[in-house]
Amino acid sequence: TVLLVTFLFFDGSVAAYASNRTTPEQISNGYSVLKLFLEDQQYLTIIRRTKMVITFSTISDNSTKLIDDIASTSKSALEEMEKLQSVKPKIIFVEFSDNMIGKATFNSLRMTEGKEFLFDSDFEKNLLLSQLKVLRVISHLALQLEEKETNAKRKKWLNKLATRYESYY
Repeated sequence: TVLLVTFLFFDGSVAAYASNRTTPEQISNGYSVLKLFLEDQQYLTIIRRTKMVITFSTISDNSTKLIDDIASTSKSALEEMEKLQSVKPKIIFVEFSDNMIGKATFNSLRMTEGKEFLFDSDFEKNLLLSQLKVLRVISHLALQLEEKETNAKRKKWLNKLATRYESYY
């Protein structure tokens, strides 16, 4: 999953940046990747409930609370990101096309993991293992964006987001 972030940042980019300065386009790409991850995370409760309905099985109370907290935090983070998007300098979210290798990889991983979640007998373990990968990516992505961010409100929000996802990890 960490490679996926690299794909999404650099896929389709022809220009090589010779300086260490971060361009507004790079920041927007970073926020766009963060948005993709948060959008997926907000549906964890739905995935958990769907599996429960299909198999008539449940996961432990601790795992249920963790998964539901991550989903809720992700939904709130998306709402907050939307509010902070228009704060200057404005963030322009990039819609990654489905034919880009990074987006295609991300979609392929979604389908594979979705099938595993629904049809594998060790749902709880697989769900938690998937979170071990994703939570760290979100946390580190938020920290990298915070480092490059020039807006104080977004900088503070990114730090809180990174800390929150690292605590879930």
